Amino acid sequence: MVQEVGRNDPCPCGSGKKYKKCCMLKQRDLAAERINHREGIQKSLAWINRHYQPQIEQWLEDVWLADINDADRQGITSADPTIRGIHDVNLLEQLVAEGSFAGMEGENRPLQLILGADDLQLDEDQRRYLEQLQHRPLRLYRVTACTAGESFTLQECAARNDEPVVIADKWASRMFDVGDTVGMRLMQTNVQTNVQTDGQTDGEWETSGAIYHIPDEYVDELQAALKKAKAADYSRTLIHFWLELVAAHV
Repeated sequence: MVQEVGRNDPCPCGSGKKYKKCCMLKQRDLAAERINHREGIQKSLAWINRHYQPQIEQWLEDVWLADINDADRQGITSADPTIRGIHDVNLLEQLVAEGSFAGMEGENRPLQLILGADDLQLDEDQRRYLEQLQHRPLRLYRVTACTAGESFTLQECAARNDEPVVIADKWASRMFDVGDTVGMRLMQTNVQTNVQTDGQTDGEWETSGAIYHIPDEYVDELQAALKKAKAADYSRTLIHFWLELVAAHV
């Protein structure tokens, strides 16, 4: 059992300060920043859904459900409501992160339309966070450690030599078990500078909100498909594999 640190205890980081004057403050600020990011994302998704519904429906048909047969589409529609909710979040995030609207004159990328919308009134931190989406690829990860209510650790499945990523998130950590395989897009909190094309920034890692859970018995099949896929088709391959699992109510 992990012993909880008291407010007046020495901070575990070794700074010599009391916990309430050190990492407790940092955790509070981090939680507040993440809440602000989530509010920005929710506002943005609601805005794009409200203003571009016909274009979203066309993208849904041409991209999200491309090559998904009628039987599987019905299976997705009849999935458990919780899974349907995850599906809708995943869909809109992918649209904003990588999508574009066909047949539109001028700017047709949802992310840029959101960032250019004056009526959204996003603050600078929310805008900076949203801008990351275009630089943060969807990838497949294995959960290698998890402490419910505190944090979980991810290792990218296709990059065994990469450093594991620790996500300090008391809510998300309750969703996973060690050994789970999930497709996710990782973002950063407390980013001090704009994201460059190489994706290098300072900050704490967090998940963007989209989750593609892959049951153990299907992981090898998906990894084989991802290995064969071209880099540009990685997201599409992972998403369509997950959609077929949703359709089959797996």
